[in-house]
Amino acid sequence: MKTLNRNFQYLRLRGSGKKGYLKLSRLEHRQRTVTRTFRIGEEWDKILQEEAAREGLSVNVLVNRILRRYAIFDRWADRFGTVALTPRTFRGILESAIEDGLARAGRSSGSDIINVFDEMGLPANLNSFAYLIEEFLGGQGFARWFRGSHHDQGGEQLFHLQHDFGRGWSLYLQEYFQSCLRSLNVNDVDSRVYELS
Repeated sequence: MKTLNRNFQYLRLRGSGKKGYLKLSRLEHRQRTVTRTFRIGEEWDKILQEEAAREGLSVNVLVNRILRRYAIFDRWADRFGTVALTPRTFRGILESAIEDGLARAGRSSGSDIINVFDEMGLPANLNSFAYLIEEFLGGQGFARWFRGSHHDQGGEQLFHLQHDFGRGWSLYLQEYFQSCLRSLNVNDVDSRVYELS
C-alpha cells in the first residue's frame, strides 16, 4: 500500500500596514431562522430520515446542512460545470501530469478570478479571496481542494492549506493563488510549500 504525503502550503500577504486587514462577513453560527413549509416526495423523506438517524442528527439539522451546501457551493459548482472525482482518481491524474504543466495551468486559471467573483456576485477584493479559500475551495464538505484556514498575524494575513494530493497539486495551488492575488493587485505575497511523509 502506498503512503500518502501530507502537503502543507502557506500564503503570507504583506504590505497592508493595517490590523484587521480582512473582515470576513461569515455566516454566523446562530442565525435567525424562518419557518417554511414545503412538500417532498415520500422516497426523499425516507432517505432524509435514514441519513439523519445514521449521522445522529435531526432531519431539520440535516436539511439545513444540505441547504447551506447548496447556498455556498452547489449552485456555483453547477454554473461552473464542476467535475466531481474521487480523491484516488484525482491523485492518479496529478501523479501522471508534468509539474511544469500543472504550475502553468494554475497560473492561467488563477488569472480568471475576477470573472469567478463576478459570477458569484462577490466583490473583487481580499475578503472574497479569503471566502474562496475558507469556504468554497477549502471548506469542509465543499470543493475539497485542500483544508484551509486563515489567520491575521500582526496585520499580515496567513492562509494555511493542507492536502494529500502531492507536490504537483501544491505547485498548481501556489501559482493559482499567486495569480489570483496579482489580479487583485496584491503583489507582496510569500508562498511556501512543505511536504511531510
